[in-house]
Amino acid sequence: MRIPTLLVAAVTVFTVTACQASGTTSPQPAEPETALRLAETNEYETLNPLEYTFSITSKFYDSLVAVGADGLEPELATEMPVSNADLTEWTVHLRDGVTFSDGSAFDSDDVVAAYQAVLDPATASPLRGNYELVNSVRASDSSTVVFDLATPYAGFPVLLTLGIPAAETVGGSILDSPLAREPVGTGPYTLTNWQQGTSMTLTARDDYWAGKPLIEQIYIGFVSDENARAQRLLSGDFDGAQLSSLVANQLNGQQGLETFVNPSGDYRGITLPESQPIFQDPNVRIALNLGTDRQTMVDGILAGHGQAISTPITPSFGAAYNADAAFGYNPQQAAALLDAAGWTPGSDGVRAKDGMRFSFELMYFAEDTVRRDLAQAFASDMAKLGIEVQLLAVDRPQAKQRLATTAFVFGGGDVPYDPDTQLYTTVHSSFADFDPNDPYSNASQYRNPAVDALLDQARAEADPDARAADYQQLQMLLVVDPPSVTLFALDHTYVARNLDQYSPIEHVVEPHEHGIAWGPWWNVASWR
Repeated sequence: MRIPTLLVAAVTVFTVTACQASGTTSPQPAEPETALRLAETNEYETLNPLEYTFSITSKFYDSLVAVGADGLEPELATEMPVSNADLTEWTVHLRDGVTFSDGSAFDSDDVVAAYQAVLDPATASPLRGNYELVNSVRASDSSTVVFDLATPYAGFPVLLTLGIPAAETVGGSILDSPLAREPVGTGPYTLTNWQQGTSMTLTARDDYWAGKPLIEQIYIGFVSDENARAQRLLSGDFDGAQLSSLVANQLNGQQGLETFVNPSGDYRGITLPESQPIFQDPNVRIALNLGTDRQTMVDGILAGHGQAISTPITPSFGAAYNADAAFGYNPQQAAALLDAAGWTPGSDGVRAKDGMRFSFELMYFAEDTVRRDLAQAFASDMAKLGIEVQLLAVDRPQAKQRLATTAFVFGGGDVPYDPDTQLYTTVHSSFADFDPNDPYSNASQYRNPAVDALLDQARAEADPDARAADYQQLQMLLVVDPPSVTLFALDHTYVARNLDQYSPIEHVVEPHEHGIAWGPWWNVASWR
């Protein structure tokens, strides 16, 4: 496997000499710096919390439930939501004394307006599919909200991570919403400057309900090229950035920079769309899994910052994770399965069956170096089995157009705080028919009634141990009848300087999404 040459190695490292003034007075501890300069990979398309959760919106908006070091925890709620006995009604009690950045008071009407907007087809929220089991949301009083569900759902608290805007700012399509550029939330920061294509500046709120943040200003520069981010970190232009594992390891210890690593539910894999005849045989899909050297990918592409996995449930899910549901690397067994399925090597070394060569295209996002390297490594493994993989670098619109018929290096784990959100839309047959408005759900067009039954059963299971057992059993089904080639879970790597002056730096389990809103800066508003 080829590991790309990194330009970072050529960056000049400057030596900084510290000089101490003479005298007998003991130096006083330095006051913590109150501003941060961070480099972000891509510019944000929108700041509307009804379009996506987490990311930079978490600095402008609070949610009923938030991600913390120990999992989900109450934020605008006074405590974690409670359900009735059959998990169809969930009640949330709200904090008093919370205000929006425009000065208006927060209450239950704002929560109801936000969730009703997501449920309204006219809003065109891409999050709507996550909330289809919500029949209604209502305010029983100014500080209490009740959610009524169509079916029991034990994992419902994870859906309460939606950022809540002021009710008067909600209405109509998100395509026309001023919230895309002008956030009005209860969060710790406001947007004070946005230079399109260049930078964004956030300023701390004096009246934030949890207290004014120590970090008064956050400057975010948009730097898409990874080597440019690395160089500007070394030169002191920025205090921190998200970088790939290989580059982060190279920068660790240089110019006072330190690498921070967070676990995640973020994973990568290869879709195997069953619209292609070559992927319709489960034994062939098993062969592709057995012929993939996952650990070598983790060691090389991720520099060891990750775990080889064979299903979307990663070790971060604790009791729900089944370590036995795994494919070992066994190319000999893979070849035997292909032979038995009638795929025999041709004169050109590529297997064929009934006149059809075992050859397929594999798409990956052109700008994503990890997916590129992964695609190259997978193609190399497949070539050893007599399978030809043609790599195709694409942009996002191209990928969406072809997902129904073309294999793709996918990333999953958008909301990895409950096994249901990690699995349901990925493998449940109700998402198997391609939807151009939701192209990434069940992109392999997978259908398995036994998997569906376990997913639905786990949703309605109130006992945590029994629910974990359901998911462990489900993972075994996914290696007997694999929908895809799931490869590895990533640890997210970040590089920063001078963070030892702040406390606490929380390490949280991150979703597929990553960037400077995550990493060591996730709880920046609570630093002291």
